[in-house]
Amino acid sequence: MRQETQLHLAGDLIASAVSATIVTPAVTIIDRALVEKASCNWPILRGLRSHCLDALKRPGRFVFSRPFGLIWTLYAATYAVANGADTITKETIPTSPARDPIVFGSTFAINVPLGVWKDMRFAQLFSNCSKEATVALRNVPTRPFSSLGTAIFLLRDGITISGSFTLPSYCAGVIPDSLAADPHSRTVITQIVVPVLSQLMATPVHLLGLDLYNRPKVAAASERVTLMTRHLPSATVVRCIRIIPAFGFGCLTNMELREYFHSKIRLEHIDQ
Repeated sequence: MRQETQLHLAGDLIASAVSATIVTPAVTIIDRALVEKASCNWPILRGLRSHCLDALKRPGRFVFSRPFGLIWTLYAATYAVANGADTITKETIPTSPARDPIVFGSTFAINVPLGVWKDMRFAQLFSNCSKEATVALRNVPTRPFSSLGTAIFLLRDGITISGSFTLPSYCAGVIPDSLAADPHSRTVITQIVVPVLSQLMATPVHLLGLDLYNRPKVAAASERVTLMTRHLPSATVVRCIRIIPAFGFGCLTNMELREYFHSKIRLEHIDQ
């Protein structure tokens, strides 16, 4: 592997770590509020306000908490693998039509299991509706997660990854010149809008997965649908907002930082 490629990969890692650090606080707070809403029927806005204030009052405790670490690991790994796969395929098979599928497959393979793992842990951490659970996060319930619940979360993450990494590049070409003339503006628009729209499909799947964990013995599908319908409007709004930092601004920040590092490395090698 060329030295320039190795430096590009180092830049990819830095970009992914910085981007994950930027998006993790917002996503951690939103994800916790979503789980508490679905599991305990606690108001989302009250949860968001409470967790934001707690993070501001105790930033060290928040940053080094288990939920923060789970979210940071998920997004740092996702960005890093997407970056690395793109850099390596650009070096080894620059003109092959298999490049995009390889990058997507690599990203999907790392994001989906980590996403399911994160959601299992969040469900275990925050599905206990006792008052003590809002303070002490160490008492993690040992209730197992069913294979069906895992499959539901896999489906949800597949929808999210497709809407965040694959569809935006295809949708950029359909934006009229009157709305965005240059490619960069189109990329920004689609990277913000398309992931948000994907949550219209992903949110019902997400709520079903949480309900399967919280109420595994419910037999009537109509009972699940009734509960999901009650939570769907607010959960959809919050997940649409959540996806903006996670795969909207997060992906854009990652892309811009990555391009900055790569361009600096190219200029240094040209000067040499």
